[in-house]
Order: sequence, then C-alpha cells, then structure tokens
Amino acid sequence: MREFVIMADVNADTTPEFVKRENIAIMPQYYHFNDGVIYGDGNVLATEKFFERLAGGERAFSMGCNPDRVHGIMEQAVLDGHDIIVFMASSDCSGSYNTVCVEAEDLMNQYRDARIHVVDSRLECAPIGLLVKQAVALKKAGRDFDEVVRISEETKAGANVYFLVDHLDYLVRGGRLSPISGMVGTVLNIKPILYFEDGKIVPFTKVRGRQTGKKTIMDQLRKLDPKTTVCSVVHTVAEEEAREFAAQIEAELGLKVVSVDEVNPTIGAHAGHNAIGVAYLTDTQAQW
Repeated sequence: MREFVIMADVNADTTPEFVKRENIAIMPQYYHFNDGVIYGDGNVLATEKFFERLAGGERAFSMGCNPDRVHGIMEQAVLDGHDIIVFMASSDCSGSYNTVCVEAEDLMNQYRDARIHVVDSRLECAPIGLLVKQAVALKKAGRDFDEVVRISEETKAGANVYFLVDHLDYLVRGGRLSPISGMVGTVLNIKPILYFEDGKIVPFTKVRGRQTGKKTIMDQLRKLDPKTTVCSVVHTVAEEEAREFAAQIEAELGLKVVSVDEVNPTIGAHAGHNAIGVAYLTDTQAQW
C-alpha cells in the first residue's frame, strides 16, 4: 500500500509551525496591491504590514493558484511514491479548486498508480484548517487513504465558521458577498456575522457592536455538543482578543479550542482588519 500525504489550500488557516511539523504541502495563492507587486509563496509581506496597508485605504486583490506550481508540488509527491489528499477552498468562492482538480487528473493519467483526491471543502479559512488537522490526526492513528477521504467528505458538512467583520466593502469588492448585502451593512452601520451556506459566504445575522457580535457567536456555539466538537478561533490582527475569546469559549462552553490562527492575506484581502471568528467541526472522528 502506498503512503499518502496531506496538502492544503493556503487559505486553510493553520500556523506555519503546524505546517512544518506535520509536513503539509501548501498550495500557494497570491495577492497584490495597485502597485502590481505580487506576494505569496516566496515573496512574503508581513501580515501586520499587509493589514496596515489595507487600513490605510489601499485595495488588495487576491489571485488563485498557479497551475504549473500546483503541478510541480503534486508531481514531486507522486515521484516520491505518495498518494495525495488535498483540502481546497470552496469551488463557489475560488477557482483554485478547479485548477488543482485539472492538474490532479493530468498527473493520474501520467502516473497510473497514483491516487489524488481533492476535497472541495465548501468552506474558506479556519474550517478547512480543522479538516486538515482532523486528517493529520486520523493518519497518525493508522487510518488509510480511503478512510481519511471518506471521513473528510462526511464531516465537512458539519464544519462552519461564524465570522464578525468590521468592513463589508472588502468582501463585496472581492466577490465573496453580494453588493446588496454589503450596501445594507454599510448604510446601517451594523456589524454582520457571516457564515457558510451551500459553499458560499452569506450573512448569518446583523448586530450592533462588537461585544454583541461575540455574544451572538457564543449563543450559537452553545448549541454544539462539546463531546463531538472542536473549534478554532481566527482573526485579522486581533490576536490578544482572539486568545481571550478562545479562553472564554473553553471556560464557559466546555468546547475544545485546538488553535488560534491568523487569517491568511489572500482571505484577509476580503475580510479586512480587526475581524474575529470561530470555526467548528462537529462529529469529528479524530482523537484531538
């Protein structure tokens, strides 16, 4: 039986330490400002600098995966004798899923023994990170390629995120949210809480004030079973608040928070600065 490796969209929010420790290959995506300098992969802009430029009024543009780069990453794994499971952002939000599928099909036609499964998570950011963490835990527990694929496909429906943002215009510009939803939020000066529905980012509810928003998220999390649910807290340049929120969730709700992660700039371009959210994965079959 061939060994398998786990790969992930760069938008699957995880820490660099986790990626390095677990040997997770990342499918890079890219972003740029109006000056045209392309960031991502080898050319990294410090996160603080990225959001500083956003807050200063510059507009950031995200770009998908480079097919040649994707092909090279997966081909090297295949040549090393590995099958591959790749976790990608929702195909309704990003064209990168289709890019990876095309390259995967090409490689499987070229290398007949190779198996590559691309998971359309139907999500973005932190919930994908939880699916990746689950897959790593399952692999360590001795689950084989087919079992990890099956469990990942089954449990992705029980993953989501409640995300409180300050700036709707970034989401509208990037096509992640409809102009009408964005206009309503801007005119009324409200704080929207967003989540995923059918692979798309949609408004969950509207609140006035950040504390009310976090209380609303807590109320939703109370409905989850702490015996079968894990969470991660995600943020854009709000680490101290995110860690305090994580501690509150564990203390008051008994839910396990497995990580506090910063949003990748390719998603940060749409969320803007000062966003905070909680991702969760229910019915997980991993031992965390």
